[in-house]
Amino acid sequence: MFKKFWLDVILGTLFIFAIMLGINNMTAFKIFDVFDPIGQALADVEMTDVVFSEFREEPVVDERIVLVNIAQRSRFEIGMMIDSISQYNPAVIGMDTFFKSPHYDDSIGDAVLAGALARVENLVMASKLEFSQGRIIDEDFDEIDSMGYSWTLFMPENVHTGFVNLDTEAEVQEDLKMCRQLPVKEKVNGEDEWAFSVKLASFLAPENAKKFVDRGNQVEIVNYRGNVFDWGATKFGNLFYALDDIDVLDSNYTPDIIEGKIVIFCFLGRYLGDREALEDKFFTPLNAKYAGRAFPDMFGGVIHANMAVSVLNEDYIDQISFSQGVMIAILICLLNVTLFSYIYKKIPKWYDGVTKLIQLIELLGLIFVMIWVLDKFSLKLDLTISLFVVALVGDTLEVYYGLVKNSLTRAGRKELFRVSKI
Repeated sequence: MFKKFWLDVILGTLFIFAIMLGINNMTAFKIFDVFDPIGQALADVEMTDVVFSEFREEPVVDERIVLVNIAQRSRFEIGMMIDSISQYNPAVIGMDTFFKSPHYDDSIGDAVLAGALARVENLVMASKLEFSQGRIIDEDFDEIDSMGYSWTLFMPENVHTGFVNLDTEAEVQEDLKMCRQLPVKEKVNGEDEWAFSVKLASFLAPENAKKFVDRGNQVEIVNYRGNVFDWGATKFGNLFYALDDIDVLDSNYTPDIIEGKIVIFCFLGRYLGDREALEDKFFTPLNAKYAGRAFPDMFGGVIHANMAVSVLNEDYIDQISFSQGVMIAILICLLNVTLFSYIYKKIPKWYDGVTKLIQLIELLGLIFVMIWVLDKFSLKLDLTISLFVVALVGDTLEVYYGLVKNSLTRAGRKELFRVSKI
């Protein structure tokens, strides 16, 4: 009897995973999305987003990074802004923008910009993973074959580069661009190319940047801490000092804001606080409206700044691997099948009510654990499969005992055959 019980537990667990696999393969229905934390009910939301948007403490301004809004300024004016900033000895200037080709109708502007860039002691220009021929992948080779840079005139001899690609999973421009993670390092034609944010951080904390890259993760979750002034688009704004274009051109700032700092030139709207600007703007987990979002909340340059702060502070978010998630799901499934089998055999009349209550408690408990662990330990638990297991185990196990097991016994088949004749 004891052996038969545990045999049923094992077979029931296998049956549940077989059902899950079958459902998951029915891609036309996308059943997994219902139980995925990024499910259809919440569309673009993960349950753990609430940690970033609700549980974090109000940030203290990080004075190590300053953002400069290039707005819609000409190359001549951007060159003037660079000269204004670089005279106060920043640790590094990063240009989160591209100057792809010459302006033949404004050669003076090109010359002023090129000269200003050449005079910057430590300059990081944006690069871009282009994928011109796609990603070449086989067992031994995984390398990007093409990069995009600004025009050669704007790439001084000792310039550094860092790629500014953001991981949004948006297939077309009109898709919702939610940025939760960033690529860290890519191999391009045999050479390592670092992400823009990591490259910038290396000028203040080279050991921390190397340690970050040596973690070996192809992508890292952005540990968002704050924004620039955003009129409440995110709950935690004002993590970084930001200078508007007109303030820089008029030298309306003090040298101590710049000296020894990381300065990022990027687009922050037509003016600071421009809520209508959508260019280079993304959704993030800091969005004040984390369910049913309507408006993006953070410019690309600020996302890079958040990742740079994470590198400087060694403030990372770890996550469990897919295989670890599967092992947790198997363990949860075994425990549930054991408990539910006992209930099915001992108190069958109470089975539906008791198991449904247990499932509800477990689902809420797993979601709570995901949120609590991320908040307290900066560890992201992907329990998608476990949530799926808990949601299915009660009814699926009932199918196993009522249909599958009976169909495998002679007595069960005889009873079904006898009923079918009536």
